[in-house]
Amino acid sequence: MVVLALAIVSVVVLVANSIYAVPSPISSVRIGGFGEVDYYASQPILNAPPGLLVRVYLINGSSMKPVNAFIDVYANAPNGIVHVAMGYSSILIVPFNSTNWLYALGKWASLGIPFSGYNTSMLVFITYMHGNESWIVPLLIPYNVGWAYRALGKSTPSDATPRYIVVNAYINVNELRPSRVVPVKLNSTVTDPQVFGTYNGYTVYNCSLSGPQPPNIYTSYVFQPTSTCLGFNGSLPIAWATWSNGVIQNDQGLQLQLAIDFSGTINWDAMATGYGNIGTSYSAPENWGILSAEFTIGSDVTQPGSLYWYYGGATWAIVNYEVYEVWYVDVPIMYYVGTTTVSEVLYVPPNDVYGYAFDYGNGPISMFYNGSITLSQQYFGYPALNASTIIEYAAFEYTPYGEELWECNGPVGNASTPYGTVYTITLGGVNTAYGLSAAEIGTELGGLAFDVLVEMATEGEATPLEILLNYVGSSIFDIAGLLIPPQTSSTVTKTTLGIGGVTAGMNLFISVVNASAVYGLPTFGFILNATNFYGIPSSFTCKYGKVAQIG
Repeated sequence: MVVLALAIVSVVVLVANSIYAVPSPISSVRIGGFGEVDYYASQPILNAPPGLLVRVYLINGSSMKPVNAFIDVYANAPNGIVHVAMGYSSILIVPFNSTNWLYALGKWASLGIPFSGYNTSMLVFITYMHGNESWIVPLLIPYNVGWAYRALGKSTPSDATPRYIVVNAYINVNELRPSRVVPVKLNSTVTDPQVFGTYNGYTVYNCSLSGPQPPNIYTSYVFQPTSTCLGFNGSLPIAWATWSNGVIQNDQGLQLQLAIDFSGTINWDAMATGYGNIGTSYSAPENWGILSAEFTIGSDVTQPGSLYWYYGGATWAIVNYEVYEVWYVDVPIMYYVGTTTVSEVLYVPPNDVYGYAFDYGNGPISMFYNGSITLSQQYFGYPALNASTIIEYAAFEYTPYGEELWECNGPVGNASTPYGTVYTITLGGVNTAYGLSAAEIGTELGGLAFDVLVEMATEGEATPLEILLNYVGSSIFDIAGLLIPPQTSSTVTKTTLGIGGVTAGMNLFISVVNASAVYGLPTFGFILNATNFYGIPSSFTCKYGKVAQIG
């Protein structure tokens, strides 16, 4: 177990006087309200080596000042995470040529993929304590492996290549909820819950790589960080549509089309419990689209299940990070400081296999509903990501006035074809809708463990399922965030559900699950039921609220 003394001498950075001109950064990235990253081609601070420099600031009221904190740095690798450095200071410098970082860089270089084809990241945890309260802020710092190799003289340098990555991390005690520092019993016994193995085509494994570790320092008063990494390797969903047994029984002839259009540089954003989006963990150019899959209820499919688009060979990690402090006096006394859990995609291979398939209980959608949260709960002792937001989007309902289309929380397009009217829901497209806050849309679920009543096997008979979605408390769950305005960059991320064959007498309720918080890129699931919205809500709010007579 890695141990770091609180009394470690702070890193001293020699800042030049006013004669030294600080260069302008090549680019900058803002990470929510938790920090910002500046990339420099030339030295921003005198005597700083090429690499990563983390500075910590405390925000309290209108005051912002440097503050000492425990800084813990990990490097993401294609198949796991590597512990790189740690320190107790207001500043921590990690040079590219540190043994631990070089170990992670070697993992990327061994893939034989051009460095220009992807960006990876560093995972940084900042722990600040005051009295019996603590704050842990996680951050993902994107970078390119080629930058490090050029700075180390292992490849041809470029004038525009960043050589210095400067992170300003903010501990905002006005907005972040603290944890309580409480005494706990020392326990040297570690029980392996035996969750590693293969599940429905997924390899589940320990993704904490056993590379070189930061040096241990023992004194009478120490921080004791612990990180556990649960890795999943296999296919990850891009989009899916799930239908219940009630749809099979009552909506014969319904035609469904699931289409995707993902192209350009795709960013996979990491999420942390209690913090939301904490930065981009991986990015690479992809070309998934324009692609569509069609099927008809009652002929092509005759049982409840899911149709999904996927990309293969990806590595997805759930990182649980805990911090303790230990007093070594006569008898060691341990205190729990805090914890946070990060969901991040580490790697997606170039030219990866993608396509669509059906899931009748043994695919990635079933894993999403039933597997991931269960495994993480076994491994960590509680669900890794602990809440879900469901959007009651739209419904086709037969009323005394005829067949009606009810646009509850977003628009539904329509187009006339030789085969009848096709209705479409596009997420990530060019439509706009009523902007909703996370507390106003659908069913918001909290707590460390929960059951959601979902009509899956039999319409009207609820089946308890645990859903792996992170409560991010941000506009990522807003309808306005799902239906984004036209994109000006070359990157497109769009998912469309098409519905045809709607006839008088049909009832179809369409809910949307936003799984972007889990899988890191815009990932949506459409849940189709015949008697009620997903989760059988007793009440819900319609903010878009349009009704159209269609038959």
